[in-house]
Amino acid sequence: MNLKHALSRILNPRSRLDKLPGFADALEEGQAPGGAISGVRLRDVFGNVPLMMGLFIVLGLLALVLYGPVWAPQNPYLAGQHIVPHMDWETREFIRPPLDPSPEYPLGTDQWGADILSMLMHGARNTLVACAFITMMRVLLGLTLGAIAGWNEGGGIDRFIMGVIGAIASLPLLISTIILIYALDIRRGLLVFIIALSIIGWTEIAQYIRSEFLVLRKMPYIEGARATGLNGLQIAVRHILPNVLPQLLVITFLEMGAVLMLLGELGFVGVYIGGGSRIDLSEPLGPTNIVTLADVPEWGAMIADGFRWLRSKPFIVFPPAVAFFISVLGFNSLGEGLRRLIEKRMVSTAFLLRKRMLVVIGGLTAAVIFIMNNTGAAPWFAKVAQAYDGGRVYEHVVALTEMEGRGQGQPGGAEAADYIVKKFEEYGLEPGWRLGSYNYPVETTLVRPLTQPELSLLDADGNVVESFRHQLDFGYMIEGHGGSGAVTAPLTLVGFKPGQPDEWDSYIGLDLRGKIALLVRGNAPPDFPTEALIRGAAGVLWVTGDGRDDVASQIANPGGESLRSPTLPIFRIRPSIAQTILQNQTLTQIFAEELPRTDNWFTRDLDASVRMVVELGQPVETEIPNIVGYIPGSDLELGNEMVILFARYDGLGIDPDGTVYPGANHNASGTAVLLELANLWHEQGLDSRRTTMFVAWGGAGLDDDSARHWLEDAFNFRHLRTKGTRANVGPSILIQLDYVGAGGDTLLIHPDSSAKLADLFEEASQETELIVQRRADTAEFSSDIITRRLPLVISLKWAGSDVLPDEDVLENIDPAKLQIFGETLALTLTRLARETSY
Repeated sequence: MNLKHALSRILNPRSRLDKLPGFADALEEGQAPGGAISGVRLRDVFGNVPLMMGLFIVLGLLALVLYGPVWAPQNPYLAGQHIVPHMDWETREFIRPPLDPSPEYPLGTDQWGADILSMLMHGARNTLVACAFITMMRVLLGLTLGAIAGWNEGGGIDRFIMGVIGAIASLPLLISTIILIYALDIRRGLLVFIIALSIIGWTEIAQYIRSEFLVLRKMPYIEGARATGLNGLQIAVRHILPNVLPQLLVITFLEMGAVLMLLGELGFVGVYIGGGSRIDLSEPLGPTNIVTLADVPEWGAMIADGFRWLRSKPFIVFPPAVAFFISVLGFNSLGEGLRRLIEKRMVSTAFLLRKRMLVVIGGLTAAVIFIMNNTGAAPWFAKVAQAYDGGRVYEHVVALTEMEGRGQGQPGGAEAADYIVKKFEEYGLEPGWRLGSYNYPVETTLVRPLTQPELSLLDADGNVVESFRHQLDFGYMIEGHGGSGAVTAPLTLVGFKPGQPDEWDSYIGLDLRGKIALLVRGNAPPDFPTEALIRGAAGVLWVTGDGRDDVASQIANPGGESLRSPTLPIFRIRPSIAQTILQNQTLTQIFAEELPRTDNWFTRDLDASVRMVVELGQPVETEIPNIVGYIPGSDLELGNEMVILFARYDGLGIDPDGTVYPGANHNASGTAVLLELANLWHEQGLDSRRTTMFVAWGGAGLDDDSARHWLEDAFNFRHLRTKGTRANVGPSILIQLDYVGAGGDTLLIHPDSSAKLADLFEEASQETELIVQRRADTAEFSSDIITRRLPLVISLKWAGSDVLPDEDVLENIDPAKLQIFGETLALTLTRLARETSY
């Protein structure tokens, strides 16, 4: 016998009952053996009141599972508590949740202000899917173990199974279920409930199946089946199982009612899917008031949250209680109706064992997978992230790069600020400044060049050997005595021994008359250019770093005095430019030779002359616009916590010679992502539990743009509207955006980022398949994290994204990178906005 034929014999339920004596005569008379009438007629179905009522209710519940989240007025996973406690001056009443039923809230709201109708419709999927899975597992366990025990009556395995049944039955069902749920960790969600309630509840089904097998295995036709050569498995599947299936179908629906009853009981004692989050609502110096807030809409959770209001606000607990009642009534009625139908008519369940049922099972499995994948908060968070549109982000980048470099004090900077303000208004953000404006201005004095600054290396005859590029190789400084000037002079390196005192008498004998001093950042005292001026220096060259912004011209100095008279040209240059000037020597070699010979400082005349030319305009008092908008926190407790999305929007602008620095990746990409996230939340109707602030900051070309001071000053946030119970709101989480539109294939996390926030971003990256790497050093980060004084901070950028300003053009922007980065960030941000545990 081949495998195909063997499987066919096992699975074929068609026993040759027509060969039994009297069977054909009974069929001709319309009756089956045992007195049941064969064939199901419509009047038997429509006249069966429990069956029709059960079908009506169960089909309604099925529609609610499939379409309830679509029909619901709000999405509890994305919409928070909407009711701000306030005074209604017309009625002279103080309004705060829970609110009575009204046209806006047909079933009212709970104590947190959440719409009960929406919670009920979303909770139907979670509760009924859990019920279906638990019932399925109970039936499968009961059928399998009961059949094994019944077929092996009196054997060791029968005694073992019956012993397990006795042990489980001896324990109180509710208490043992609670213990098992907490032992498996209630916070793991639906899976824990399926396992716990399945392990506890299969025993009665197993006892029934065992008793049926004990009776049926002694029937004469079983002996006949043995005589034909069928083995035990074939007999069980072909002859016993078809006789058990009708009653098993009835038991399944009755068991669903029992499972729902148990879920309702668990909810009443505060045990529900996910377990909820504990929130401390205690007032300062007041009694402890810790409450549990359900994270998943589920009927049991609604009963757990609402039963305390049974006397004063019964409408809170009434809807979930009625939902449990109607559901239990529907499943029990359907089970009873099927039982009556089977007793009256010979209903064959043989079709359940046919091969074509594999197609039906496959379809049901696909439906179950769909429902499971759309159950809980995670699928909804993923849908929000997937709605993020990298194409719109690219459009923002295009618009910003066309604004002439977005330089402060130039038309492009003002145009960019206006563009962001319009988008904030369009996306429904509230003004983030106490004057009701999106603009938080920072006053400063800007100084821009009238002609193109020049730095050239000269030969011995005064001819130009090499000319260097403004903003790329060098930039001017206005700090201290830095200012206009045109000088040509030989170069002298001035070095200092580390740890020596910086006092005026320390420089006795230092003569820099007619020379340009070459200094190294980190070696020379920060204020040494003033001493160099006193010692007769014609100009100063500071060797800084290789970062993109290390040699940007200093158009303002908010932190100190500028353009003090007399002035001299002071330029910042890259180490690579210093090496070009030094030619055959390196700074490291020179310092190694000179430091052992000196007790304080040294000078070395270099075989090089340079020309420095810069002509600056008059200082102009300017207000730099910083655009701030926010979404108020909707949670009564978490609304006091703040998530800040921070990006700089401006750039280097236009040079006097007409050179435009688009700043496509550096600043434009971060601002574009920020705008799309605001738009995404607006379109998706996401209501953030935490207050979320969107900050597009100006002053990118300034050494100090006041951003750190603004973030660390809690006074700037006391005016914000929030539903939080604490007195003040302040920054808690900072996400810094820049360099997110171009670079390599790996996204880097700044080494100073908070580990908890980095973990959350990495979890999101696994779902979007984004490659993320935490850096151990800051080598690839040209800019530091703004502030580390907040509890959670993170800065992100693509590897290899640092390029010179003239190379940071729109053509380098990769829409795919904007998409995957933004999608990952959107998922991270949605979790931060909606979940309570961060």
